[in-house]
Amino acid sequence: MCDTNDMVASTIASALDRFLGRPQFSLRTRESYDQDLALIRRRIGDQPVAALTPEIAADYLAAQAHLAPSTYNRRFAALRSFIGWCMKQGWLVSNPLAQQERLPERRLPPRALNPADVHATLHSIRDRRDRALFWLIYEGGLRCREALAIDIEDINWTERGIVIRGKGQYRREVFFSKQISRYLDAYLGERGNPTTGPLFVTHRRAKNPRRTDVTPDGFARLSYRQADTLWKHYTPDWDVHQLRHTAITARAARGYTEVELKQFSGHQSLRSLEIYIAENREAAKRKAREWERNQE
Repeated sequence: MCDTNDMVASTIASALDRFLGRPQFSLRTRESYDQDLALIRRRIGDQPVAALTPEIAADYLAAQAHLAPSTYNRRFAALRSFIGWCMKQGWLVSNPLAQQERLPERRLPPRALNPADVHATLHSIRDRRDRALFWLIYEGGLRCREALAIDIEDINWTERGIVIRGKGQYRREVFFSKQISRYLDAYLGERGNPTTGPLFVTHRRAKNPRRTDVTPDGFARLSYRQADTLWKHYTPDWDVHQLRHTAITARAARGYTEVELKQFSGHQSLRSLEIYIAENREAAKRKAREWERNQE
């Protein structure tokens, strides 16, 4: 759908539909924005775009004040993006968020688990798909969404490497062990050894699959929500993202340099790794012992 200034949105709801219908949005981004802007749609969706005044924007944000700062800021960003687009269309003259600010977010230390506990849990998984998925996330230090986005064609079986599409479509290659290779072989063997399409798929055929996310035999790519539910089945008190935290923290303690951690984790900034390094007792102890030996 084309954005042009001569297209007049009759209501905020229709403007939202046009905003969300732009082709540059992925399905996940579109769904996320739609959820974050749902309150605006419910409250004033039937009013003209010009009704989106500073007072209305302030009321909307006040209704989000009880949320965690990260959630508040995500919704703030969604509204800011929508308003900016409306201004480009000429439907808003000024920015109703001009006097509003994001909430400060406190950076929490990584929620690393005890690696021995993680290994025990992963070894207890019998489902071949789940075992391959969660071991790969842990061993590769992957974000769950990165693992779910893998296509079979992304795997180099000879080198035991996988091309990962990270945040912002940043690509990196991770390498997996012989153990992971066996798990992937067992899982794909169970599926009839496909050579193309999504790596991790649902056990049941999709009823209304998106064409790009379905295998030739009708199984849809596993979603983040489905994977998170599966992980909660094995470990109700753990977050699936803690697998990644634990993997990165363990490597920081074992002597990985900042550059090596950046390459392993897919972080594009070394500053993002500070939470793994600054609070890492084992890494600090190792450095102290190295210094001590060099003084002898």
